[in-house]
Amino acid sequence: MNRKPHILPTLNLKGRMAMDSNKKSFMGKALFIVALAYLSYNIYQAIITTVFVSHFPLIVTQLPHFISSSQPTLQITLFFLQELLGSIGIYLRLAGGIFALYAAVLFMRKDERYLEKFGRVLLFESLYFALLIPAGINHIVGSTITHSELLNVYTGASFLLQAALIFPPLFMLSRKLKKPQDVPSILKWAGIAAPLYVFGLWVKHGLMWVYALSPLGTGQAGLIDAVGSADSLLTLLVAAIVATAAWLIFRRKKKLDIRLAGTALILVGVYFVVYAVVSVWVPIYLAFLPLTEFWMITLPIIGIAILLNQSLVPSD
Repeated sequence: MNRKPHILPTLNLKGRMAMDSNKKSFMGKALFIVALAYLSYNIYQAIITTVFVSHFPLIVTQLPHFISSSQPTLQITLFFLQELLGSIGIYLRLAGGIFALYAAVLFMRKDERYLEKFGRVLLFESLYFALLIPAGINHIVGSTITHSELLNVYTGASFLLQAALIFPPLFMLSRKLKKPQDVPSILKWAGIAAPLYVFGLWVKHGLMWVYALSPLGTGQAGLIDAVGSADSLLTLLVAAIVATAAWLIFRRKKKLDIRLAGTALILVGVYFVVYAVVSVWVPIYLAFLPLTEFWMITLPIIGIAILLNQSLVPSD
């Protein structure tokens, strides 16, 4: 009789432990799926880049025939730097994809080294965006000295803004992850990097809608186009605002709002889900699909996993 009062708490404790174990297992699988999608996307981009690089000398020699420039030497130099450094960025991102999958496997094995490997993913990701700067300069300068539809100010502004918004905080976060025990500092820079990364995505896809996807530019109109337009202009913006709100709450309360963080990830993924659906009916969306970060269509999985694993995610 004296031991009966202890039986129920013991069973409850075991039940909670089993539930936490299942939730962490789901989190691990979610991370693995997202990492696999990220790696697959980067393999695809690396294959395209390798094919391009193999034909690069011929492309450079033929470039003056396709682009009429008042300063051909400058234009060829800018084009060369854009493609050379951009290709390096693609291969760095491929390396990041390999580390991402490795980090996900380590997380599933409960190996604490996963944070260090994830830091390398963020390092390569940050460098990829920094190496977009030559492309931005090429488009902005090239649009003023050439007459070509391949170069425009919107694309140039997009590249430069992405680099400015994403590279500095993501690079700092990657350095902080070298000391995974410094949780407050990691959360601080994660809170800065996350919304700026999403704002960078909004800039990329919002400007892409302006110069390529807009119904006014394609001559198309209708409900599907309206959905695509609203998606391009609002979904990532709302996701960035939600991520910013999570960061502001963290600054004030020193506690991360897991619900807002998970919601932001889900919204980012929703943008790509809607884009994919719209591309079924609108050819111009399908044509520009390779230029989107379509691996992020898997992000709602990890967003849901985070919402289910609030007790397992560090908050302060």
